[in-house]
Amino acid sequence: MPPAVSGRSGARRTARQETYQDGLLEVAIGCLLFVVALATGRPAFYWTYLVIILVLGPGLRYLKARFTYPRIGYVKFPDKGARHLGAGVLGWVVATFVGIALALALAGHLVDADAWSRASSALAGLLFAGGFVYLARQSGMIRHYALAAASAGIGVLLVWPEIPSAYGNVRVWALLMSLLTLAIGVIVLRSFVRDHPVAADRTLDDC
Repeated sequence: MPPAVSGRSGARRTARQETYQDGLLEVAIGCLLFVVALATGRPAFYWTYLVIILVLGPGLRYLKARFTYPRIGYVKFPDKGARHLGAGVLGWVVATFVGIALALALAGHLVDADAWSRASSALAGLLFAGGFVYLARQSGMIRHYALAAASAGIGVLLVWPEIPSAYGNVRVWALLMSLLTLAIGVIVLRSFVRDHPVAADRTLDDC
């Protein structure tokens, strides 16, 4: 018997948990982070940013249609609160930049380009941590909170090592987070496919 749901917000939370339980979003984020690791500081690979932006959305929708919808159905959430979300994202980005700038100013390195380059891993880690926290609040899933903590922690820790390449700290952060996020996504996806077999008489037309 499914757990009891309290009110509209509880129903929305349960529906979002169902939507995120396949692990495909983590796979998509892992692919995005791998491109960040590949292209950051390497102008010859900047074109991969455009490729991932163009491919990621349609690719995720295709995989959802292939693996998720035939197993648990399809839910379309209303497009509400976009302005509130945009304000929240902008606020988090500004707060993160201000926090990094304040930390560098206190250390006497506010106008030091090398210090900003090394601090960029903390900046990236904290920005992505905010995204994972938002995702966790939508889904209520522990793994999203864990990814937020990992993103922030790895990003901050990588401020200190001296990596001899342009924005090397960001690249190492992105590579580590890519491997972690992809691993979680693949494990969750395999479990989802195993635990939710497609009914013999069900097709995508039924979703």
